[in-house]
Amino acid sequence: MVSCTVVIRDDLTTDEVRGYVERIGRVFRVVDVVEAGRYPETGREADLYVAIGGDGTFLWAIRLANGRPVVGFKRGRIGFLATFKLSEMEEVLRAIKRGELQPEERTRLHVDGYDALNDVTVNTTAARMIEVSFTVDGQRPITFRGDGLIVSTPTGSTAYNLAAGGPIVLPDIPAFIITPLAPHSLSLRSVVVSSRYDIRVRVRFRHESLPLLSADGIPIRHLKNGEEIVITKGKPALMYTTPDFFSNLFAHLTYP
Repeated sequence: MVSCTVVIRDDLTTDEVRGYVERIGRVFRVVDVVEAGRYPETGREADLYVAIGGDGTFLWAIRLANGRPVVGFKRGRIGFLATFKLSEMEEVLRAIKRGELQPEERTRLHVDGYDALNDVTVNTTAARMIEVSFTVDGQRPITFRGDGLIVSTPTGSTAYNLAAGGPIVLPDIPAFIITPLAPHSLSLRSVVVSSRYDIRVRVRFRHESLPLLSADGIPIRHLKNGEEIVITKGKPALMYTTPDFFSNLFAHLTYP
């Protein structure tokens, strides 16, 4: 492993970027620097992707890496995925180069040609409910009216899923979490299912809601009335992270 692409927050100054690239360049050959939300212009492939920013920057780096390993250094608000500190950048990168740190394999979701490390969501775009029906492995459909649906990986269980009342699932568990968004129901709760199952989601609406399909917070397209989408297990991601999940949980999500 000798080369890397650096993925940065879009609000960093030129001097800040230059400083980070200089520090990374002491360990790896930097072949490209890309702002989060943009694609590389050079087309050069790298052995490692280094994300500097928050979780949004890290998720974009995962998308660009396409299966190659990603390490994140926190310079954002949450930093649950970008777990390493900027002050330890060179130390961590040297440990990676020496093989002392190994990346973890994380499950991703796949829908409409996109892979998602955190979640796939269907959201209403109007202040009106939509009808959502989902089936798991061809079993009995579950139908409800509400604001939409989140299908999350264990990695993403601490993101939108958690904010919507879903459970925290440790990242090494082969599962998906299905969490209704604001369901008009007293009994409907999140469901945890095996990651080997396909999940089919159908939406219906009587107004101009145009439910939005997104992957890791990035809009894919609006869904048609009565349309069904299929969510499956995607290509796994590789990421470097700190080994203690619960310490990270306490540090970043103010767990009591």
